[in-house]
Amino acid sequence: MEIERLKGSNKVVEYGEFLRFAEKAGGMPRGTLIAGTRTIPGYPKIPRIFVLGEGIGKNIQSSEMLVEEKIDGYNVRALLYRGRFTCLSRGGFTDGFAAEKLSDDAGVKKFFSAHAGWILCGEMIGNTPHTPPTDEYDVKYYIFDIIDERGEFLPPMERRDLCKEFGLTPVPLVGVFARDEIAKLKGAVRKMDKEGKEGIVIRGMEGGEIMKFVTPSSDIHDLAESSAHLFDMPMGFMKQRVFRSAVSVRDLGLKKAEYEKKLGEALYSELEGALEAGVAVQRLRVRVKSHTTWDAILAGMGHDVELKIEKEERQGKGYEITFVKIMKESSRMVRRAVEGRVQED
Repeated sequence: MEIERLKGSNKVVEYGEFLRFAEKAGGMPRGTLIAGTRTIPGYPKIPRIFVLGEGIGKNIQSSEMLVEEKIDGYNVRALLYRGRFTCLSRGGFTDGFAAEKLSDDAGVKKFFSAHAGWILCGEMIGNTPHTPPTDEYDVKYYIFDIIDERGEFLPPMERRDLCKEFGLTPVPLVGVFARDEIAKLKGAVRKMDKEGKEGIVIRGMEGGEIMKFVTPSSDIHDLAESSAHLFDMPMGFMKQRVFRSAVSVRDLGLKKAEYEKKLGEALYSELEGALEAGVAVQRLRVRVKSHTTWDAILAGMGHDVELKIEKEERQGKGYEITFVKIMKESSRMVRRAVEGRVQED
């Protein structure tokens, strides 16, 4: 059996009572979990296009496309496992923070009372351990897919109807476009770019086609947020976003000089503060009911970051914790630079 062959490799590892796919393997996406006869599918990567007209022409066969907003948050799957409400990260790790937030959601409760074997796939934003904090709300959870008990993704319009029925929040709808309405679609994306939105997900209404397109402002925003800790980012993070933003600025007919300025400012955005402080950090905030949830957040952090609490305040029956992620490799590079250490390139 394929799973038996992969078990014990670096691709499929034991994780509590599960077998967790640490990488895509055997036709299963990264983040897939297997326990006995139950398979909890990981969320597959969505292919990207760089230009709208040519990308749609080569990859969409349906005459109509459903276009939805791509939310810039972190991927959370919610489900019932052996009667217990559980949330999973993209990599297939249990997420105690998301579980605490969503277990009180009336729409989520109502949904799983009707569809106990299904899985909600969504993007969480707001005061989370992974996204920029906000004073406008605590967290929001946007549904972008639903998986039924057979492991099949629901058709997009059926998924949107179910969200309405159960009081769940779907990702915002950009619109339904004919396959040849490229100029109209570009107009919608230009508006989203101006508003600072991340991008779009395009789905064929008749087939199973799906792809994403990211706005240049989103790519530049990512570079700005990460400018102080690029040494802790994945290989290719910077060059991919510089390249993508250049291609999409050209494709959307945007003013090149305006985005050149934005890109230059982004690359230096957080570096000055890091050089002044001698450390590269990301400042975050969460609101939790108990320190047990905070301990779960700590357990879910990787070894390449160190957490430091800046402020903890009682809030109602819980706590508001402001903390920083100290990026180890970027902080090391910053310290060595400001201390005058030599480096061989």
